[in-house]
Amino acid sequence: MASSVPALSRALDGLGRWPRFFVTLLAGAALTLAQAPWGVWPIYLLALPVLVWLWQGRTSWQGAAWTGWAAGFGMMIVGLSWIHEAFLVDAARHGWMIPFAIGGLAGGLALFWAAGFALAHRLTTPQTRRGWHGILALATALTLFELARTYVLTGFPWGLIAYGWLDTPVAQMSALIGPHLLGFATLLMGGMLALSGKGQWPSLVAIGLFGLGWTMGQARLDTPIPEREEPFIVRVVQPNATQREKWTAEGMPVFYNRALDASRGGEYDVILWPETAVPQRIETPAVQVAGLIYAWQDIAQATDGRPALVGARRRVEEPGWANWYNSIALVAEDGRIAAHYDKHSLVPGGEFIPFDRQLSRLGLRGLAAGGTAGGFVPGDGPTTLEIEGLPRALPLICYEAIFPHELRVPDQPRAEWIAVVTNDAWFGTSSGPHQHLAQLRFRSIEQGLPAARAANTGISALIDPRGALLQSLAIGEQGFLEGPLPAAIAAPPYARGGDLPGLVLLLAVSAGLLVIRTRP
Repeated sequence: MASSVPALSRALDGLGRWPRFFVTLLAGAALTLAQAPWGVWPIYLLALPVLVWLWQGRTSWQGAAWTGWAAGFGMMIVGLSWIHEAFLVDAARHGWMIPFAIGGLAGGLALFWAAGFALAHRLTTPQTRRGWHGILALATALTLFELARTYVLTGFPWGLIAYGWLDTPVAQMSALIGPHLLGFATLLMGGMLALSGKGQWPSLVAIGLFGLGWTMGQARLDTPIPEREEPFIVRVVQPNATQREKWTAEGMPVFYNRALDASRGGEYDVILWPETAVPQRIETPAVQVAGLIYAWQDIAQATDGRPALVGARRRVEEPGWANWYNSIALVAEDGRIAAHYDKHSLVPGGEFIPFDRQLSRLGLRGLAAGGTAGGFVPGDGPTTLEIEGLPRALPLICYEAIFPHELRVPDQPRAEWIAVVTNDAWFGTSSGPHQHLAQLRFRSIEQGLPAARAANTGISALIDPRGALLQSLAIGEQGFLEGPLPAAIAAPPYARGGDLPGLVLLLAVSAGLLVIRTRP
């Protein structure tokens, strides 16, 4: 193997422009195979060294940037292909947008990889680029820009490198160092394999990183989860409300009655309905649609007065405009709304568009804006929700579960579980719902909290505080889940410190590499 590495590297160096581009594109696309639902994490051992060799062969920062863009575009165009399903819900109206939306999004996100590869080139010299300095520079720079992808322009940290480890003990390292530094360690491991032709030590470093992550993760998995003093039983409702039928006069009563039927009986303490599960608004006790009345009192009766967390919309009037919120309603025993939570991280182009008030007058609105004029308005930010007599919840709506840093609420008492309502019906049976669930499982690992997830068409789930699936309902199934949620475990280091320690480390490494580069 070691003797073949220089030959492979030289072969890649000798490729022409377009063959090099397509090899880079394929290597980036291959990284997606590590993500859900495939979970082929060994692909990292093959694709990452290839990308390192391709980067090492560039003689200018512009060439390095082009290599990074091609790799990022390959990863994003495959990893985000599920988005096309949303445009097929109303294909006659939105189908033409598919190549522009997916291609534009993948191309834009790939710019972060282009910047990472270019910065790594600037942090190294031709001599250091093919040694450990180069590997450290590439891992550091790419991780810095993956962090930027998480925050810039509302952020979109979908498909992070760390998520490929989900069903292995290595995923537990995210509780200690977070998903970004776990991705950094993965890039280092793959980079060291690219140096294996230079002797045994790079391979030993790669094996050591892998073994350390696996061993520490397994030790965390082997630690017992503390028991609750009193069982906490959660029920999750999945009415299998498809997006095409969800708001039709024929479909609404069917899905509403399915959810009501799934709420009756049992010994649960709290129940979750999915995102925007009901036509009535939070501030409206009841609404009549197509001759049928939908009321909060119906839900209170079906649950026998037990608390229900229900996805709904909320409208607040102001002069000349109405602000709409995508919300969760806490339905009390008498049918009143005891509390609510407003989604604060909205989907760009889906739930809102920039300059919504102006563009809505031209008929432009987000795909998921529904009957709102220009889209939804963001809520105040992450919060915890107190439910009388029950463990405090951390409410999340759909897309919010993809942001690792937004589950920290340092100025409030710590939550004891994560309550997620979502609507993955937009994405059919594609890989999207699987990847969405995978990211919530990482949030449980990072926060040390169990989670319950209610989805309109799946995948609904109960998750333990180390990210393991306790129960799940597959895409397209109708029914409910019911079971005890384990207790929370002590807040892991990442839950306490967030991304700041990792950012400081990466900047310090970058500064050190810059000093080395400028030294004679």
